[in-house]
Amino acid sequence: MKAIISTIAITLMAAATATAQFNAAAFPPLNAVPPIDSPQVVEWLKAIDLKDVPVFAVNKAAPGLAPACPPAGTLPTDQCWRTCQSCHADDVLTCPTPGVWGLTFDDGPTANTPALLASLKAANVKATFFVMGTNVVQHPEILKDEYAAGHHIASHTWSHAPLTTLSNAQIVAELKWTEKAVFDILGMKMKYVRPPYGDIDNRVRAICKKLGYIIVD
Repeated sequence: MKAIISTIAITLMAAATATAQFNAAAFPPLNAVPPIDSPQVVEWLKAIDLKDVPVFAVNKAAPGLAPACPPAGTLPTDQCWRTCQSCHADDVLTCPTPGVWGLTFDDGPTANTPALLASLKAANVKATFFVMGTNVVQHPEILKDEYAAGHHIASHTWSHAPLTTLSNAQIVAELKWTEKAVFDILGMKMKYVRPPYGDIDNRVRAICKKLGYIIVD
């Protein structure tokens, strides 16, 4: 019993410390790809070796849209670009047990999330919330409610930009700022990431994996 009480106390202390460390003003501008020249991003980039990340063209896209596909047959086969080559590599696509499905929600937390949480509670259903860093720093209390209700928290990047349109450094910034926001609020590190628009190729996959993430399509 003493061991259980000690574990609970340590957990509560860690959560309290994480919450005390959270400062919304310390994060980059909302709804935009974070700058890569800030001291924090420079520090993150020093800690990761990107030399062996595959080199593919950085794509272009209109705001709020996935990149357009080039003419068929013009892409390297080893790019494995999901958007235009329907290639998933080893991304997670399904639950491992036949007949079991996973309920997921993207882009939050938002002002609509509390009603969703109430519906899930009434149905006794747990879900995965793929959260955006931009919304996490605006709604830290709602994120805590998701976590306290026993739901799974995963990453959906900082600004929801298509990842194949970003440089390697920008991808790191998108993932790490979201990771920091969630950790500062909850005291936990996320394990899974879902690329916005499902836009991912082997360059993006390599960076996600270097940061310790499992990719979910």
